[in-house]
Amino acid sequence: MPGVVPEKARLRPVDESGLHEKTLASLAPYRDRGGRIYTIWATLAHHEDALRRFIVFGNHVLGKNTLPLPSRELMILRIAARAQAAYEWDQHVRIARRAGLSDDTILAAATGRLDGLDEVDRVLLTATDSILDHQGVDDKLWSRLTDRLSTEQVIDVLYTVGQYLTIATVINTLGVQVEGDLALPLPLPSDQKEEAA
Repeated sequence: MPGVVPEKARLRPVDESGLHEKTLASLAPYRDRGGRIYTIWATLAHHEDALRRFIVFGNHVLGKNTLPLPSRELMILRIAARAQAAYEWDQHVRIARRAGLSDDTILAAATGRLDGLDEVDRVLLTATDSILDHQGVDDKLWSRLTDRLSTEQVIDVLYTVGQYLTIATVINTLGVQVEGDLALPLPLPSDQKEEAA
């Protein structure tokens, strides 16, 4: 799944002095502790109308999602690791830690070591992989999902994978750079580990 990721940004983040007031209002919650707009959003601000619309959907997936927060974060981290989307990985390692997840659990999910996870998280991560690989799930996996989740939660599984695959694609294609050092090293996919050996 991982593709070619540029070593430097292909699009520089937009200086906020050039943004419309309604875009700045939409981005108010997306600032770091220093008050700067996060790089991903400042980069997507090259297309302000699309950014504002995208944020509405993103607010559902990130803030109003019916999945448990730790489970959602494990799914996002799995997507980031498989896509080798370092910016997404870094941001969501930090969110996952705040949600109470240990680095061991984060790395287990990212690398597909599901044995130590509870049944719901194993099903969610199996579904995440299936959606990434096949753009869907087979009947057996569908039954596992619907036996454990509400209909709204199943739909949020699809929205979460779709949203964060989109973000990973944007990050990798535009070369969105990590803001500082990675909170936790991004593990290589198993096929790349074998090539590096």
